[in-house]
Amino acid sequence: MPDLEGPHLGIDIGGSGVKVSLLAGDLTILRADVHELPDLVDDPAGNLEARLGVLADAVRAAGPTATVGIATAGVVDAAHRRIVALPGKLSGLEGVDWGEALQRHGSVPARPPLVLNDGHAAVLGEVRLGAGRGADDVAMLTLGTGVGGGVMIGGQLFEGRRQRAGQLGHLSLDPYGAPSVFPNPGSLEWFVGDAYAAARTDGRYAGNAELLAAVRRGETDALADWSAMVRALAVGIASIVHAFDCERVVVGGGLAAAGRLLFEPLAVELDSVEWRPDGVGVPVVAATLGRHSGSIGAALYGRERSTSP
Repeated sequence: MPDLEGPHLGIDIGGSGVKVSLLAGDLTILRADVHELPDLVDDPAGNLEARLGVLADAVRAAGPTATVGIATAGVVDAAHRRIVALPGKLSGLEGVDWGEALQRHGSVPARPPLVLNDGHAAVLGEVRLGAGRGADDVAMLTLGTGVGGGVMIGGQLFEGRRQRAGQLGHLSLDPYGAPSVFPNPGSLEWFVGDAYAAARTDGRYAGNAELLAAVRRGETDALADWSAMVRALAVGIASIVHAFDCERVVVGGGLAAAGRLLFEPLAVELDSVEWRPDGVGVPVVAATLGRHSGSIGAALYGRERSTSP
C-alpha cells in the first residue's frame, strides 16, 4: 500500500534554480522554497554539483522517512531513476542516477528517489492540489524558457510507453518552420517559448518579459508580436483539446503571470479555432500553484508511487 504518512519531498530542478516543496501526510504544504541558481552551460560538473547540493540539503532536512520525488526536463528511464534524454538543457544532468548521486553526497533517503519529467510533475500537482482539482482529464502547458506539458487521463498521469508522452510544446504548427531543441519543425515551443522570442520578433525583444513590458506600453510592434504568439498558443491548445477531449486545460509557467493580457485574447482566438460540436468550449485556466507546480507534483509522485517497507 502507498505510504501516506509523510513527509513527502518534491524537488523541481530547472535551469534558473531549484524549487523545493515538502508535504505532510494530509497534503498540507509544510514548505515551498526557491533556490536561484544559474545554468552553467560550460561547466557540467559545476552545474550538477550546485543542484545536487540543494537536493542533498533538502533530503537531510526532510528526515529519514520522507519519500522523494525529483522533477526535471527530459525523458526519464523506465525505472524512474534518471533522465536519459535532455537535449539542449541543463548541462551535466543527463544520465545522472540521483539516488547514487545522493549516496555519494552523504545524503541517503529511506527509499530511492523517483524521477519524472517536470511537465508531468506540474500537471500532477495542479490536478491534485491546484487549478485542475476536480477534473479527471486534464492537459497542462508550462510556458517558460521552452514549453513543457503533461496529460492526466482518468485521474492518472499519462507517461506513455517510453515516458515521453505529454511533450505538448513540440506539437508542430508549421511543417516548414524552424526546429527548436527537437528536430520536428515549427513547434509550439518555437512560437511561444521565451528562448525563441528574439528569433520570432526579428530581434526586437530578447525574451517574453521584454515583449510583455512593451505590450503594456502599447508599442505597435509588440502588440503585433504578442497577438501572433497568442494565436499560436490558441492553435496549440485547440489541437490538444481535439486530440484528448480533456475537461480542462491548465496554463502555467512565467508567461501565465501576464494574466488578462494573455487569457483574454487567448479566449477570443480559441473561439475561432476550437472545434465545439456541442457549442461548449473547454475551460482554459491559469495554474494556481505558481512556481511550485512541479515541486509539489514531484512530492505527490513520490507519495503515490512509493510503498511502505
